[in-house]
Amino acid sequence: MRKRILISLFTSLFFLSGIASVAHAFSDVFVFGDSLSDSGAFAGIFPAACPAAPYAGCRFTNGPTWAEILATDIGNSADTAYLGGTNYAIGGERSDELLVDVDTLGVGQIPNFASTVGGVADPNALYIIWAGGNDFLQNVPPGTYDPVVAATNIVNSVLALSALGATDFLVPNFPSLDAWGFSFNSALLAGLDALVGLNITKLNVLGVFLDVTFNPATYGLTNVVDPCWDGVTACANPNEYLFWDAVHPTTRGHEIIAAAALAAIPEPGTALLLGMGLAGLSMRRRS
Repeated sequence: MRKRILISLFTSLFFLSGIASVAHAFSDVFVFGDSLSDSGAFAGIFPAACPAAPYAGCRFTNGPTWAEILATDIGNSADTAYLGGTNYAIGGERSDELLVDVDTLGVGQIPNFASTVGGVADPNALYIIWAGGNDFLQNVPPGTYDPVVAATNIVNSVLALSALGATDFLVPNFPSLDAWGFSFNSALLAGLDALVGLNITKLNVLGVFLDVTFNPATYGLTNVVDPCWDGVTACANPNEYLFWDAVHPTTRGHEIIAAAALAAIPEPGTALLLGMGLAGLSMRRRS
């Protein structure tokens, strides 16, 4: 019970901490991260590595990712940077590869971006950074990738982009109740809160997933546990599933994340109400 209370308080506070973000009409959207935001990187880097059908468009899900959906919703796009777009996310990459990448391109995502824009970031654009999932998945043996170090990598990525001129950021947390994820989220929140002079929206995807799990019908879902695609057969109704495979959300799941992000960015009051709603939901469940 004590652990549940702490988790509920943490997830609510993480979401509430994002209410200081400022409403903007962004000139562009730049994305950095892993397969959760990847809009088809390998189609431009190494097409043979693209996930095969029924994965869609070299993505790691069955359609557009949340970053693409969000970008469209605010009047921009998030096509992969490796085919001329603004999305630098690459499936399989860890938080350290945001700045240093020795596997895929020989240069980290942010240095690659800096080179592309001539070392000057658009101060009117939105910069999305979502990473840490692969630090967790590749943490074999345990201790290989420390959650505090992973969180620090993201904070350092924000600093690297701000040094180029970026001011507006969207940073989701890690949607897992695992101890690794709890340590990561706590360190990420503390690290981002220590930054001053920047507009940082901290998106509580963990809280969103908890709400979806407790109230699937509210989101039009019938299955929030099993993957739609089991590696052999795809379900007949992916729009009713939260997960596409064992790791990645369906496009419907991505739509839910994008909706939460959209609510958090332009209307700070909306984030406050949703944060209070999540806290209230947890209280009702406990009672």
